[in-house]
Amino acid sequence: MNDQLPINRVEMELKQWHSREERFTKLFNFSLSNNRSLLKEKLHHYERIGTKYKGTKNTEERFALQMLKQEKNKVLKQLYPNLLVRLIRKLVVAPLIDQIAVRNDEKGEQKNNQALHDQVQRVGFKDLSNQIDQQIKQGHEQFTIPVSYYINEKERLNHELSFIKNQSGQYQFEGYKTTLQNESKPEEDRSQYFKVQERNSIDIIQAYNLLAGRAIQKEESWIQLNLNDKDAVGNHRIKEFHSEYGYDLEKALQQLPLKELSNKANAYKLQDALRQGNRQLVTLLKNGKEHQFYIEANPQFKSVNIYDDHSRKITLATTLGNKTMEAVKQIHKNNESQQKTPTKRNGMHIS
Repeated sequence: MNDQLPINRVEMELKQWHSREERFTKLFNFSLSNNRSLLKEKLHHYERIGTKYKGTKNTEERFALQMLKQEKNKVLKQLYPNLLVRLIRKLVVAPLIDQIAVRNDEKGEQKNNQALHDQVQRVGFKDLSNQIDQQIKQGHEQFTIPVSYYINEKERLNHELSFIKNQSGQYQFEGYKTTLQNESKPEEDRSQYFKVQERNSIDIIQAYNLLAGRAIQKEESWIQLNLNDKDAVGNHRIKEFHSEYGYDLEKALQQLPLKELSNKANAYKLQDALRQGNRQLVTLLKNGKEHQFYIEANPQFKSVNIYDDHSRKITLATTLGNKTMEAVKQIHKNNESQQKTPTKRNGMHIS
């Protein structure tokens, strides 16, 4: 954008009005060129633009304002042929209308900007307020903001946030494109565009987990990217597993003698992390000893994937060793009974 000519905000706002005028012309069969209501609205719009940018130092904008003044006078004469009426309006009515319009514009912009900042933060992007405000001041019809950072020593996330001005002149956070780059495997770079919704949008943690190939739970469904299939615009197609599919995460976890399941709070915390798509470190009780593994949800096969500390996928049988499922169930029963049994210390009852 630095190589472009300075933005003419006056010209851009006039184009928005002309686009609006064209839409109304197509909607109605009668001519709008002499429609009094439309001419009044047009005059108010021209006056608002003149007031909004009257202090500009941009030579292109100042020239556009001079042309706008001539056009405004033509509309004014068309609406108010009487010279005295025009003079009264210019000295008394117009300044009041301008003040009200400017205050309304400022309030609308502040409200719009705050809504954008809140929406961006909810998705997970922090400290972008200044960048967003700077872009809005330039008046582009649309703009993007890049954000990049490392997840670990090998993986990097590149985000591109997209903003667009709607027909009412307010900016909207449309969505963001995320690219996951693995510096050790550049051929495996993956990208996906995530559209922002009013509720339940994909946040940046979930976006990373999806691009890493893992599944996340959104409301009653699990979703996962099909990394071997893309649509016409280059997005990975989505595999979705509804509640009717029958995946029960809690039941899948019960297949493992996990230390985290011995405490309800830790069990809920583990399930929440897996529902976000995280690959979670867990402690497995095996032959009386504690062993650490990583697990992630696998809704397609109604199970969990298990990895060793070298990120190598291993089977459930390998993980359990010589333990049978009956032994695993007995461990869970023992843990549950221990939770229910009150603890005594120094003759005191601890509840």
